[in-house]
Amino acid sequence: MNVTELIIQAALLGTANREFAPGAFPESLQTLVGRIREKSEDTEAFLYMTAASAFAYKRAGWEPAGAEGIVPVDTAPKEELPYFDKDRSQLFSRLHSTRYMLAYAYRLAQQAGKIISPEYLQPLIRRAYDRTNPLRFEERRLLKSLIGNRGLWLIRQMGLSGQECESIDSWDTATHSERKDMLTRFRQQNPAAALELLQKDWKSEPANQRNDLLECLRTNIGKSDEPFIQGVMESDRSTTVKETARKLLCMIPDSAMVTRCCELLRGHIRHNMLTGWSYDEIGYTQEMKTLGLSEVSSNKKESDSEFILRQLAERVPLSFWCEVYGCGKEEAARKFAKHPPFRKFLVLEAPILNFSDGLWAFYTLKEDPSYLRKPELVALLTPSQREEISWPETVRNFDYIPDSWYGRDYEVWGPKFSSSVLSWLLKKDYLYYAAYMAEQLAMHIPVHIRNIIEAKAASSAGISPSMNEFCTKMLEFMDLKSEIDTLLNEK
Repeated sequence: MNVTELIIQAALLGTANREFAPGAFPESLQTLVGRIREKSEDTEAFLYMTAASAFAYKRAGWEPAGAEGIVPVDTAPKEELPYFDKDRSQLFSRLHSTRYMLAYAYRLAQQAGKIISPEYLQPLIRRAYDRTNPLRFEERRLLKSLIGNRGLWLIRQMGLSGQECESIDSWDTATHSERKDMLTRFRQQNPAAALELLQKDWKSEPANQRNDLLECLRTNIGKSDEPFIQGVMESDRSTTVKETARKLLCMIPDSAMVTRCCELLRGHIRHNMLTGWSYDEIGYTQEMKTLGLSEVSSNKKESDSEFILRQLAERVPLSFWCEVYGCGKEEAARKFAKHPPFRKFLVLEAPILNFSDGLWAFYTLKEDPSYLRKPELVALLTPSQREEISWPETVRNFDYIPDSWYGRDYEVWGPKFSSSVLSWLLKKDYLYYAAYMAEQLAMHIPVHIRNIIEAKAASSAGISPSMNEFCTKMLEFMDLKSEIDTLLNEK
């Protein structure tokens, strides 16, 4: 008869009818049972405590673990902030499987002065530290203020770093891929600090990694970055890195390189209201080669001189065209869009995108909305600017929403632009990654125009499976976002 059977028999018969006298316990457990007998108030308490001890020994393999294998755990600290109620804490847990809505909920919860109940924290923390999660850094930063003292304690017990990746130590130990992610994030938050961090180990990095890190300076690039980038272009050992540095200098409107392009173009191009554009001959020089200009056009219909001037025209900011036209920015942008120089060959959107000039993009699209075929221009506009443009009803090859349109601030789009986007999408027979796109789009579409989606979903005849999935998921995610807004915007 084993130990378990003795306990079961005593429990079934009752201690009043049968004395429980275990004698088949191993020596280590028998000693403990003897002490329990001495301290027990009655036979019933003795049975309960002995059964619990036997169960613990059985689960542990009968032999206690050695002291060297025990890791001491400090008691979790007390909380200073109140918890969210059950509905709101459960909301974060329910959002665990979403891609973007969890980070959105974290943002809304920042001002509540409350923290998430501890029983819901572990999966949220694991997600925030999952290397495959593209939003892990944002979630980690937002979650830090919502987990309280016990959450920070739990992070340490889970073997995860309790520090944000902003620390210098983490830069020193980070992989190259992690450094790129960190640098890109820092450029959005603090460009000057990011530049200082990049310079820390710059000379010791291999050429391909130097080039990757240098590319991160595209985000929020400005005049203060010019000295470092200029030094890289002049002294770096890699021609690839030098070329990247040159392209970056061309993105700074008031850099010495862009200023020089303006000087070379000025005087060689003129605009007359009656006769239009006229150009003077210009020769190719070594300086132009340094600026990245090519000498000979691949198009036989374009002269080499005009080819050089056109390349310069694609490298100068809107302020240069204000000077040429003799007017303000809005009028210059409109004229440039309507009657650009080198009309057959000029890539009109090239300088706009190069300088990330949202105002120039706005004036251009107001003048000619057909430039929507260059979706990168739309990404430069604010939601209010998008509402002022008369978008075309049909757009060629428009079967997705570029990620750049969504931005990083979860701003709700205006009804006019939102209606246009939905109209374009709902005309498609097939949508790629319908559920994924639905969640992203639901973050930005106003709730009061959901009737457009409902009407499409109701017309079941002829609707493709992917379109049906898109409409269904759009409505689900819009409802979920409304619930998030309701629960987390309440005071």
